[in-house]
Amino acid sequence: MKKFGSNHLGTALFLSLYLILGVAWNAGVQELPPAVSEAIDQAFPNAIITDISKESYQGQTVTEVELVDENGNPYEVYVSNDGRILKAKREDDGLPWIGGELSIGLAVFAEKEIYKGADDEIQPAVFLRYENGPFEIMTTDAIDVSYELFDTKLFSVALRGSVLFDEGYDPDDSTYLKGMEELDTLFYTGLGFEKQFAGWEISLEVLQDVSGEHDGQEIELALEYQWSAAGFEFRPNVSLIWMSGRTVDYFYGVSSKEARADRKAYSPGSSYEIGAELMVERLIFGNFSAVGFIGISTFGGDITDSPIVDEDYSTQVGFGIMYAF
Repeated sequence: MKKFGSNHLGTALFLSLYLILGVAWNAGVQELPPAVSEAIDQAFPNAIITDISKESYQGQTVTEVELVDENGNPYEVYVSNDGRILKAKREDDGLPWIGGELSIGLAVFAEKEIYKGADDEIQPAVFLRYENGPFEIMTTDAIDVSYELFDTKLFSVALRGSVLFDEGYDPDDSTYLKGMEELDTLFYTGLGFEKQFAGWEISLEVLQDVSGEHDGQEIELALEYQWSAAGFEFRPNVSLIWMSGRTVDYFYGVSSKEARADRKAYSPGSSYEIGAELMVERLIFGNFSAVGFIGISTFGGDITDSPIVDEDYSTQVGFGIMYAF
């Protein structure tokens, strides 16, 4: 087992929670625009509104209103800024037998690696997103599962879980990495906090490795804004990820057993990753959409100082086709 580095989980968690809850409190309760409120009142008199958010629908930004009508039926309603109801769907409708909403797609990703001697990767990926009430599952190069525990007018809290299959280096990626320990599949669990306001979404995710591979932690704070123009949906995102010493050591450390003349032993402490990305989506025809992605990440000194790392940043681009059922 690799040596445990410094761990400031408590301090980072406190500061992150303070920030997200402070922003959520200052943002207050999101109100319906007058035109949207009038449309909802006319179509669903005496309805109880349970959630309000900004979404993209057919290339335009709309208000998504989740409500329960006077007969107790749950609805998801998309309303344009000028008060037109574009879509009203009962939430208990959906896929046969299991209900919910499903999107699947196929994409190609190209990634610039930061590990020494590793070639840039180009690989296909199947992605999937399934939502059913508080439950959500997403897959690309990992499987992410979320179950919303509760949603207040200030923020929502969800139980999160992730399975990571190919995270980090592969000893076969380069001759320099030969002799490094194989990295195994990882399992994470934790909590996620989200707040939406005026088209923005701020989120905080706290995860703990439960696979026994490194027993480390990660905390991610992210800010995303969504808007639509000329039939395209844009989703820029910036994020800060704090990684405990054990997490950093697992991916970037070099144990005494792995050390050799040209690869010194290295035991890092906690560090961070700062990322920025942009996702663009456009409806092609029917239920088919084209999706493009570009992202860049930079890393803290305890990562870039590792002898198995020779880049200060990584980049990723991707393109795919998605079908929504």
